[in-house]
Amino acid sequence: MSASPVNFENPRVIAPEDQARADYYALLANLLYRAPDERLLQAIAIAEPPEGALAPSWQTLAEASSIVPVDAINEEYANIFVGVGRPPLMLFGSFYQAGFMMEKPLAELRTDLAAMGFTRHPDVLESEDHLAALCDVMRAMILGDVTTKPADIDAQRTFFMSHVNPWFSRCTKNILEYHQSNYYKRVAAFAQAFFEIEAEAFQID
Repeated sequence: MSASPVNFENPRVIAPEDQARADYYALLANLLYRAPDERLLQAIAIAEPPEGALAPSWQTLAEASSIVPVDAINEEYANIFVGVGRPPLMLFGSFYQAGFMMEKPLAELRTDLAAMGFTRHPDVLESEDHLAALCDVMRAMILGDVTTKPADIDAQRTFFMSHVNPWFSRCTKNILEYHQSNYYKRVAAFAQAFFEIEAEAFQID
C-alpha cells in the first residue's frame, strides 16, 4: 500500500534578506528598550558587518560596542531615556506626532495591533508606541511563528509607513544631537540608516 504524498507548508520559510531585516529590528528593539549587557555588546562587536549603505553606521556601532564600558552605557541610557520625571529624550510615537503622550496616534496603533492579534504584555509598563515595541512588531511580522505565516509585504509596508516612518527621523535626530549621547549616538545613526532603507524599499515595492 502506498501513501499519497502530504505537503506541509512551513509558515517560517524566510528569505535571507528578510531574516537580516528581522535581526536588525530585533537588535534595535533590544538596544532601545534597555541598555545592552556585556553579551550583546560582544555580539555586536564581532558580528559580520552588513554591506552597502548600512556598513558605515554599523562599523561605528560595532567599534563603540567593543570599547565603551557596559556601566557607562547603562548610565547613559538612564540619563537620556529614563531620568527623573520626563526623560530628556522620548522614544514614543505619540509625543513626536501629537506633541503629547497617550494621544490619537497611540489609539490608532492599538486598533491596528488588535486587528493583527498583538497585545501588550501586562508586565510591560511602556505604551505600545515606544520605538522598541514597534521594532519588535516589525520583527514579528517579518518572521511569523510556528503557526503563523510572515505578514505579506503590503501589511509590513502599511504598518511601517503608518507607525514608524512619520516620526523616526525626528527621534533619531534628537538622539544624535543630544549633548549627553555617546554610545546611543551610534545606535541612533544605525537606526536612522536602517529605517531610511526600509522606507525607500517600501516605496519602491
